[in-house]
Amino acid sequence: MIARGAVNKMIYHSGQGLLLLLGSLCLALGTDAQKLCSPQPPDPRATSLQVSFNESSSEELTLRPQSQDLAIHGEVDSDISLTLTPTTDNSYFVLYGKKLSLIRPLDRESTAVGLNTLDVHILCENLQSGRQRTILVTASVVDKNDNSPSFMNLPYHFEVNELTPVGATVFRMLSAVDADKAENGLVNFVLTPGDGSTTDASRYFAINLPYQGFITIASPLDYESLDVSNHTMQLHVTAVDQARPPEGALSSSTTIEVTVTDGNDLSPTFVYAGCKPIVSRQCVNPQYRTAVVSNAPGGALSVMPEPIRAVDADNMRNPVTYTLISGEPETFAEYFSIDERTGVVSQTAPVSRSDIRQFAMLVLAQETVGGSPVPGKFSTATLTVDVVAMTSDVPVLTVSAHAGFVEENAQAGTVVRSDRDSASPGVRIGVLDPEALAGDAPPHFGYLLSPDGDFGINSDGYLVVKRSGLDADNDPRSYVVDVVAQEGGSSPVQRETITVTLIDTNDNSPQFERQSYELVTLSEGLGPRDVLQVSAADKDSGIYGNVTYSIRHVSAGGADKFEINPQSGLIRVLPGVKLQHGDTYSLFIEASDGAPEELRRAAQTVVDVAVQASRVQTAPYFDPTEYNVTVSEGIPVNTRIIKLQAFDADGDEIFYEVHPASPYFEVSQETGQVTNHARLDFDNADVYYLTVRATDRKTVPTSSATVTVYVLDQNDNNPAFVQSRYSFHVKEGVKDAYVGTVEAVDVDTGTEMRYSLADDDGFRVDAESGDIYTSAALDSELRDNYMLTITATDSRLEDARSTTMKVMVTVVDVPDENPVFKTRLYNAVVEENLSNVTIVTVEAYDPDTVKNITYVMKNGDAGKFSVDPVTGAVRTRGALDYDAGRSHYTLVVGTTQNQFGAMATTEVNVTVLDKNDGYPEFTQALYISELLDTAPIGTLVTRVSAEDTDRTPEHSKTVYRIVGYGQAPGLFYMLTDGSIITKNSLVSDKLTTTYIVGVEALDPGYPERVGAANVTVAVRHDDAAPRVEPAVVRTTGFGFQQGVYSEPLLVEENAPAHTHVVTVPVVNREAGRDIVCEIESWTHDDKFTAVAEGGSQCVVSTNTQLDREKAVLYKLRLKVFYRDQDVEQDPTGTMSMAVEVTDRNDHAPEFVIADPQLVGERYFGVVEMDTPPFTEILQVKAVDRDEGENAALSYRLEQLSKPLFLIDSETGVVRNSQQLSLFASPSDRRYKFVVVATDSPSNGDAALSAKAEVIVNILREEHKMVLVVHEMEPATVQLARQGISSVLQQQTGYVVGVDGMSNRRYVDGEDVVVDVASTDVWFHATSADTGYLLNRSDARLAGKLFAEHGRNELQLNFLSAAQPLTIAEVRSPIVIPPHAQLQRHAYEHITHWQAGVIALAVIIILLSLGAIVGLCCCWASYKKQRNQVKRRVVAPRYEPVFIEPLVETKAQLQPQYETQELGMFVPVDYSMRQNATPNHSYPPPPGDASFAHSIPGNVRQSPKENRTFVPYVETALEKKINDSPTYSEPYFEASLEDDGDRPLSVESEGPYHVTSSVAKDRASIGSATSSESGSGTDFVDDQHHHHPLKSSAITSQGFSNAQNPLYVSSENTGDAVSPRSNITSKSGQSSSSRSTHSSSSRSAAPQRAESTTIL
Repeated sequence: MIARGAVNKMIYHSGQGLLLLLGSLCLALGTDAQKLCSPQPPDPRATSLQVSFNESSSEELTLRPQSQDLAIHGEVDSDISLTLTPTTDNSYFVLYGKKLSLIRPLDRESTAVGLNTLDVHILCENLQSGRQRTILVTASVVDKNDNSPSFMNLPYHFEVNELTPVGATVFRMLSAVDADKAENGLVNFVLTPGDGSTTDASRYFAINLPYQGFITIASPLDYESLDVSNHTMQLHVTAVDQARPPEGALSSSTTIEVTVTDGNDLSPTFVYAGCKPIVSRQCVNPQYRTAVVSNAPGGALSVMPEPIRAVDADNMRNPVTYTLISGEPETFAEYFSIDERTGVVSQTAPVSRSDIRQFAMLVLAQETVGGSPVPGKFSTATLTVDVVAMTSDVPVLTVSAHAGFVEENAQAGTVVRSDRDSASPGVRIGVLDPEALAGDAPPHFGYLLSPDGDFGINSDGYLVVKRSGLDADNDPRSYVVDVVAQEGGSSPVQRETITVTLIDTNDNSPQFERQSYELVTLSEGLGPRDVLQVSAADKDSGIYGNVTYSIRHVSAGGADKFEINPQSGLIRVLPGVKLQHGDTYSLFIEASDGAPEELRRAAQTVVDVAVQASRVQTAPYFDPTEYNVTVSEGIPVNTRIIKLQAFDADGDEIFYEVHPASPYFEVSQETGQVTNHARLDFDNADVYYLTVRATDRKTVPTSSATVTVYVLDQNDNNPAFVQSRYSFHVKEGVKDAYVGTVEAVDVDTGTEMRYSLADDDGFRVDAESGDIYTSAALDSELRDNYMLTITATDSRLEDARSTTMKVMVTVVDVPDENPVFKTRLYNAVVEENLSNVTIVTVEAYDPDTVKNITYVMKNGDAGKFSVDPVTGAVRTRGALDYDAGRSHYTLVVGTTQNQFGAMATTEVNVTVLDKNDGYPEFTQALYISELLDTAPIGTLVTRVSAEDTDRTPEHSKTVYRIVGYGQAPGLFYMLTDGSIITKNSLVSDKLTTTYIVGVEALDPGYPERVGAANVTVAVRHDDAAPRVEPAVVRTTGFGFQQGVYSEPLLVEENAPAHTHVVTVPVVNREAGRDIVCEIESWTHDDKFTAVAEGGSQCVVSTNTQLDREKAVLYKLRLKVFYRDQDVEQDPTGTMSMAVEVTDRNDHAPEFVIADPQLVGERYFGVVEMDTPPFTEILQVKAVDRDEGENAALSYRLEQLSKPLFLIDSETGVVRNSQQLSLFASPSDRRYKFVVVATDSPSNGDAALSAKAEVIVNILREEHKMVLVVHEMEPATVQLARQGISSVLQQQTGYVVGVDGMSNRRYVDGEDVVVDVASTDVWFHATSADTGYLLNRSDARLAGKLFAEHGRNELQLNFLSAAQPLTIAEVRSPIVIPPHAQLQRHAYEHITHWQAGVIALAVIIILLSLGAIVGLCCCWASYKKQRNQVKRRVVAPRYEPVFIEPLVETKAQLQPQYETQELGMFVPVDYSMRQNATPNHSYPPPPGDASFAHSIPGNVRQSPKENRTFVPYVETALEKKINDSPTYSEPYFEASLEDDGDRPLSVESEGPYHVTSSVAKDRASIGSATSSESGSGTDFVDDQHHHHPLKSSAITSQGFSNAQNPLYVSSENTGDAVSPRSNITSKSGQSSSSRSTHSSSSRSAAPQRAESTTIL
């Protein structure tokens, strides 16, 4: 046994040396073999081959095939074989050797994402080693410019206001996409010039930046000058890609509709017919005229030529108000007024003609918006009012005739006649002025004619031709001339119309349509024939334009051979004339008009005729060719109508036919007899036209004749009224008044209609015309409608027919009743000082249906009151003063329609109410008093007194009080009667103390009125010097007591104008001199005003409403001086004061929205289904321009459909109250609700609020998009968050929200890499139109974000933003696989010691690379050797060797062993898979499905649940084996039983040996031995040491190396056991389904198991 072991060891070492020698030889051979099937990319770092193919069509591929050579090591068919694997991308190609050829057209745009690259997989087989690998060839598709740009979001339309300035951007929505890439996909926009028509908008707009496509205004717009429908024009835009060269660029065009809207750029214009000229839609120099009767009470005036009316010349039609702004004489306002709304001019007071004969006033028409005048938008007109005598009338324009006649081409100055007769008088115009009085200067009347260029009026008043050359043939034949009379350049007073007709003269000769005619050839022979039809025309009208034709002369004696139709101009050969071959004739044709012979005009032409020989048989001919016949509609069928006869020069038989065939007539073929074969009906047709042809059936030409059959009518139809119903109106009270006309028709001819009325009933009808008249005066109050029966009868007596019609007649009420007042007396009250207010409205009743009432003031103070002529509203003209002594007025109001009848007037009693408008005035501006400081409390200082100008007791009562200054209010007290007493001790150590006591007198009325004065109190010490004179005590001269008002004066915000602020007394005013108070030009002097009241005080009040939000504090300087001030001598007083405006809650909150033009008054937010409750979604913000508590806002939500949201009432933060996935339904897409912001007023004002809509969309995965920012960390990008949203919104046109930012992530193979130096910006887009989120796959976003041209434009926009960003891409979110690993790429700052560690690591890596190269060489040699040896080697069977151990215990005396032999194998090609690059693909080992799975990391998990790889447990003797360069951790492969939790067992029929198969050191690993009494399996090494390995350990651990898994071979048979077979221990605790065989030996001596090494 020992010798056998020595031999085995010798064999082992010898084999080991042999293997080392073979390995060295294979190393050199394996290097070249290794290169086979490896790619040769130009870039050594590339992992695949790169080729490119041009995008092409089928035709292009046929003409220019494309192929690429592949750089792969090895010769095809000798070293390697190449095969295309069957994939989709490979279907485009065919492989010929190493030449990859394109066989299918490539269309890069055939897929949604673009066919940019194709992955071609080529299977390469090494013919030397039999190995196979897959080579990836990346085929890039080179884009071709084969797609035109496509416009998006069509159609385009935008509106622009005409006032938009030049250069403004008006349209940003222009967008187009091009499916091509790079410059082929970049789109520029240009405007295409139009056709220059009125609808062409190209001259008004421009695109300054072609790549943006923003449309700007290039020239000013004018709404009024656009003569197009709806003010809409077309703008043609072309989108052109940027292909190179430019000749290959593609384009597409679209049309944008542009609507120009009106702007307020025109002033109002007065409107009346005849206002000339019109400039910029404005009536130039409008003039109106009217008249009033001398000493008449007045009322509404009738203005000529039309009532005063002005309209806004713009299309907006803003209201217009009217005002009389100036006039002559200056007292015009005392007599006339104008209604500011209607423009009705009224006389307010009687005027005497002896005082004033004419008024000239200027009417202002002012455009208003919201009741306020628009600056600069006004027009003026002149109004002239003549004062006429009581019985006079206005001037009357007279014309002798309203129709005039004059010959065309008449010279200027020719008088227009009143008739066509040349002897008739001319049309004369004059003016009759009945009002002219003796001694009056004769008025001068001028005339205005329209049109004014063709006719005029001479000095004698006749209408004459003004422009020579009026041509009736080219110009209008009649002119309508408007004549208006003017007196002295004033407004027109009347208009008349004259129609002037031009009398045509024979000033044109006939003109032939041709100057000459071509030679006409005729065939010789006998019979009439058409030669030629000539035509001429005459421009004159009437008989002068009627042209007749005649033959003036025929050459060669042919005058008796031809004739011409005088009307049609048809030339024919006369019947019976035979033309001979060779004859030629010249016919001189004359065309003459129908004028008398002395005026007749003519024209001539020549027609040449040549006769040639007849080469064919002549055809038959008719003579004549036209026939007329008349028949009755009642003739029977087959009645002979007419017989026709044709002639044939050849004497052939003639046949007849109707062509085309007629449904009513036929002709006999032989005789030419025409008969009717159907009944004729006059009502269907009263004339029939037949064409009869004649032929001899020998010649192709035929001759035809026209037969006209006239049908006579019979009375076989009833009359019929032309209308289905008649309804007329007639005024009441008029006999023989025309009502209306009925008309009936009869389709039968020769009948005359007669009309009759069934009964009289107040009407009659004209029997012939059908006119209806009243036969008596009707009264609408008795009966207002009638139903008449009219009968229409035709005039034939023998067979008369008739029909009837109902006619409705309505009697119209006429204003024949005078209006009367409902009451005789009206009582009205009005407060004093109110101007232009309505105090009462009187009402009159008109019994007529059409109300016609015009109110006038008959009696009363017209200077203070007026009455509206339309409504009857009585108004005050000016302020009434109760205090002036008059508090009652009596007015008499009447109507112009009822002058003297009963109830023709009514009386209005007006009572004026007193208003507290008088200020209390102190009798002295300054009071001076003196007393000792020892005066007791209650001592009378002085008594002040004030008077109130109001007369009523409640307004004239006066109350006194002390105000200001310093210590005075604490020392003195005011009694109700104005007495001032001391209320504290005045003791002082000073000799004299002076106190200024401010006193005020106020009345208790409303509003409160205040007067002020100062009291100077001199208090002297009891032992002081004698009394100081008052002049010495005064501390100031003329002016105010103090220079500064000590405390701010308070005025409430929005208080009405003229609110009282303060009253300041003026001291030391000289008697008899008036003072003037004013606010000196400091700050805000236009907000306040100061007036002097009572001569001794200045009253400061507001001049307008004050807004605290514009200014809180106003600083004023009050100034007082004498009205007749001498600058050098007289003093001036000043006082500075401050006015504070107290706040009112007058402003509602306003929501702050980022882009209101895009989103409107809305907020947008998003929430995900799994968002936790109370997460902030968005924040609304509102501001209030008030201050303090008035600006404190609170928020609340309204219109919530589901209680899923809440809002912080203070901050406006909106949160979700629930997780939506628990409460929302699957169909929910968004939630809409309203947020309300309310302020909190502090002074009792009503709270104001504002509302905004909130839309919260549910954000899902399909809505998310990622913007990748290159080389910028999230913290930096966060600063540009708002800018990112703005750029994305500008790019897409949608509302963009940024959801968050994170480090950039991208996929590298199976790993997801995190790049901390770049940023992923997550965002979403919402349509502002629909309010819904957009899917990222939406076509509206694809072109703007994901398409190449969209990304290019986006990059440009970000680079030009305020915070430039470099954009890498816009993509969808990355979905991380569950098994993927995250690798973090960080570029951080490192310290010096960290840099040292990195440098050391680099050195170690470089040294390791050398070792790796050596290992790779050895490994290549090993692989080559391994392919040449057997897959498995089975060791021979050896007998067990027994060794007797020391006997110590009984248990050790009887050990039982089972020896098993285990083997190891290396799976074929697995090492190749280990070394393969990621782009190579090798088939897995046969039967090993685990290799088909890609498991990241170092953990290999078999897909079968009952398999695992267990790490091998290394023994001490195996260390040298494991240290081998080719050794790696061995694997032990075992299988778990499917039927329970039994431990891993080794199943065999004999001993198995565990063996490690290695390349070099083939040391024995040991044998696995199991004992029947043991609980596990032992491994026995060469020294016979037992290494127990429990079954449970084997089961739980496993091997971790897949290169050298264990295999099991049978000791009994030597057969290798498959790696998939079960390994089962034969211990007593284990069992197996298979029958087992034990070779254990039971003896006292221990048995020895010999270990075997298996190669």
